[in-house]
This record gives sequence, structure tokens and C-alpha cells, in this order.
Amino acid sequence: MKTLLTLIIGFITTGLTAQVSVEEKSVNIEGAKNGFYISIPYGNYKQIENSFKEELKDWKGKYENTKGVIKIDDCQMKDMGDHPFDVFAKIEENPAGGGFVSLAIDLGGAFLNSGEHGAQFGAMKTRLFAFGVKAAKAVVDEEIKVEEEALKARQKELADLEADQAKKEKEIEEYKTKISENEKAVEESKKNQETKKGEITTQQTKVEAVVKKKEAIK
Repeated sequence: MKTLLTLIIGFITTGLTAQVSVEEKSVNIEGAKNGFYISIPYGNYKQIENSFKEELKDWKGKYENTKGVIKIDDCQMKDMGDHPFDVFAKIEENPAGGGFVSLAIDLGGAFLNSGEHGAQFGAMKTRLFAFGVKAAKAVVDEEIKVEEEALKARQKELADLEADQAKKEKEIEEYKTKISENEKAVEESKKNQETKKGEITTQQTKVEAVVKKKEAIK
């Protein structure tokens, strides 16, 4: 029991310390490009891609995923200025859980970087961090739903067991009452049997007397 409790506490502690991170680094998406490397602690490829596509709806670009290479053309975002930009991205699953999103932004002649585009870079990094947090929480929300359904199932099973126990206990009380009634009925039957035996003896005597009466007729 202690070992199980330790494992549960360890699992909860691990979950509470899961972190999303966004780094600036060279990413390999159809060649090396300066960009962002987003680490998301939970989710598989499909889950992260779905969250990414949901995020990109606000970027107003044309989404395309060709053999794992994601391209979004002519994106527009207030924090990025008046000019459209193109996005290159790639999603990879982390064998240890979660996944990574590599992302590079082509501003038209240069890829977004902190050295040349400080304000835009900061705004994009903040946005990508928020996306990572939202994506991770979306996965955990799904897990919560699954576990809550499992909890409801266990609670229903317990309620069914309790109801069955109450039914059996009621039946036991009914049986006890019936047994008590039958025991009284048996005792009454015994008394009635003794009375009836006496009546039979008396009646046999009467029969014998009548038989003798008949035999006496000559």
C-alpha cells in the first residue's frame, strides 16, 4: 500500500512540474533555418497537430502538411506588422512523452530572429508559449474526461454493490421474519396435532363401540 501511494504521489508531482518551453535555435525544416523550438510535455503527433491547426486559424494563412513538413503561406498577425509572412513547421513526438514543434517564420528575405526583429520575435515567442501551454492542457483535459468517466463507472459499480447489499440484507430480515413465523406455526401445528391425536383416539373408541353394538345384534 505504501509503495502504491508513493507511486501515485510521484505521478502527481511529475505532472505538476511539467513545463512548456520555447527556445530560439536553428531548426531543420527543408534545410537549416533560424526559428523556434517548442517543447510540449503532453500529447502525441495528432493531438499536437490539431492544437497547432486550431492556433493557426487566427494567423489567416493557408495550411498545408506534406509528408510532415507544414507550410502556412501569407499569414497575417497584428503583432507581426502589416506585411504577410510564411511559416515552416515540423512536429515530432517525444519518446518520453509529449512532443516538439520546430517553427521558422519567413518575413520575406529574412527569417525571424531576436537580433534583427526584437519586438516581433518577443511577441511571437509569447504567442508560441501560450500555444504550447494550451496544447498541453488540451491533452490533459482529454485525460481528465477519460479518468472522470472511469471514476463515474467505479462510483456506479459501488452504488450497485451497495444497493445489492441492501437488497440482500432486506431479504435476510424478511427470511428471519418468515422463519420466526414458521417456527411459531410449527409449534402451533404440534399442539394441534396432539389435540387431533386425542380426537382420533376418541373417535376410534366410538367406532369400536358402534362395531360392537352391531356385533351384539343377534
